[in-house]
Amino acid sequence: MRKAMLFLFLLSCNPAFSDSIQKWTDASGQIHYGDTPPSTASIQQRIEIHSNFDESAYEAAMKRNSALYEEVRQIEKREKYQARTAEKRLDDYLKSLDRKNRELERSKAKKHRSRERERNRVSIKLRRSKSSRAPTEKKKSLKIY
Repeated sequence: MRKAMLFLFLLSCNPAFSDSIQKWTDASGQIHYGDTPPSTASIQQRIEIHSNFDESAYEAAMKRNSALYEEVRQIEKREKYQARTAEKRLDDYLKSLDRKNRELERSKAKKHRSRERERNRVSIKLRRSKSSRAPTEKKKSLKIY
């Protein structure tokens, strides 16, 4: 609302919106508009501006503008809330994926350790069985006849 009031104030202070605007053509044939033409230019047309300010129309326009501004604020607020909730859902989803990934890595590491232990057990059993099966030298007994 302050911006609209400032705009209207600046608009009313602008010399282009004074009581009359004049149109002239310079020596090169270009058309110019302004409130005071140079002294050498010939004025082709004088445009009168009436500054009838309708206060009730202004009030109605300001109310419409205010209502539209409030509607835009509500939409922006709703969109910010939706963006925050979507961002939170995404963060939660990514955290759950990280958690599942860590669990999977732990599970893989646990399986790997159990396989290593099993290999070690089998290896130890094989070594023991080889050492117990080691062929003993049979003594040949000499038989004399």
